[in-house]
Amino acid sequence: MRRNLLMACGVLTIAALVGVLVCTLATTSVTAEGLRSPESGQLPSVVLKTAPLIQMPGVVVPERKILHAVDSNSPVHWDGNTVYLFNSYAHPYRLSGPDLLHLGHRQLARFNGLDDNLDIWIEATYKDPDGTLYGAYHYEPDTVCFSNGHLPTAPRIGWTMSKDNGKTWKDMGFIIQASPCAINCKTASPWDAGGTGDFVFNLDREKKYFYFYGTSYDPRFEEQGVWAARMRYADRNDPSGKVMKWYKGGWNEPGLDGHVTPAFPAQRDYTHKDGEMFWGPSIHWNTYLNMYVMVLNHAIDTRLTGDGTYISFNRDLSNAEGWSEPRMILDRAQIRQATRGGSASTNALGNGWYPEIIGTGEGESDKLCGETGRLFVAGMSRLKITFLKPGEKQ
Repeated sequence: MRRNLLMACGVLTIAALVGVLVCTLATTSVTAEGLRSPESGQLPSVVLKTAPLIQMPGVVVPERKILHAVDSNSPVHWDGNTVYLFNSYAHPYRLSGPDLLHLGHRQLARFNGLDDNLDIWIEATYKDPDGTLYGAYHYEPDTVCFSNGHLPTAPRIGWTMSKDNGKTWKDMGFIIQASPCAINCKTASPWDAGGTGDFVFNLDREKKYFYFYGTSYDPRFEEQGVWAARMRYADRNDPSGKVMKWYKGGWNEPGLDGHVTPAFPAQRDYTHKDGEMFWGPSIHWNTYLNMYVMVLNHAIDTRLTGDGTYISFNRDLSNAEGWSEPRMILDRAQIRQATRGGSASTNALGNGWYPEIIGTGEGESDKLCGETGRLFVAGMSRLKITFLKPGEKQ
């Protein structure tokens, strides 16, 4: 996560968002196996309209005078008539209430005594029918490069479970990490010398696999960008060594220390000042489109300065190459308009970090949305998002 530096300002390119924005998402040619390059008119489109503010409670950071810090994806789940939300800023906090508009009861999520003192962010959850809540966390070790500093770090991903809707957690250990030898302490990035994190996971429709999509900060250029991995649903209680990463066309590499072939490779080397890549995906199943929808950030330098919020579509989580080319739905100026007045980090507000779509219907969440939902950036939403099927008019 990116909590310790101030924003590197970019250039405003388009007028601020006012009223309605229609985003048509299409490129040029059809592929047989996926959506990577669909014909014009073959992809869904979205309509964004201004809406009353929904502010996630977030985390209070008094030393930075921040009231609603949100420093990662914020997973949502339901239990009966109660919705639970996790906001993280170096540690996860649980919020609950009858709906997204009435969240309160902020509680520090407890791990064991050791984990409670570590830098951990819960980025994704799954509520099992038996009542168990499963989660995955982004962990950032200290002193990767320097003996007295947290940054640059090299994140890794762990698995965890809870029997009380996330009030307390049992750590199940690390399940995804890059090679510990893949570290570059001469990187131009202020954040990462290597590692893998800033992710999401979703259970497929057949309930066979959890699919992870996240960000590789590996110093090897060919392994930088948005990666994919999976773990069998049947292994959820014994996850150690059970994750496999997408590599060279198949699930061929171990989750721990294995290689990746990114679904969205970096455009320029992240270790250089002008590094450029997509990062930080959030994914939901859209019941109106019958497709998966991903929203993600796009960095135009190694400080993760963003030029906009992007969207991509895929029919099948198992087809890591099937995602449509990401298309911008908010530019930088529109992000700043959508986050005006927010009390989060300057970086998150100015760059639109951690975009996610959350359904507002009964039982919907960050994992499930219908024809309409809310688009959040930096933990706040001033935008209603409506999905249109290919060729459908508003």
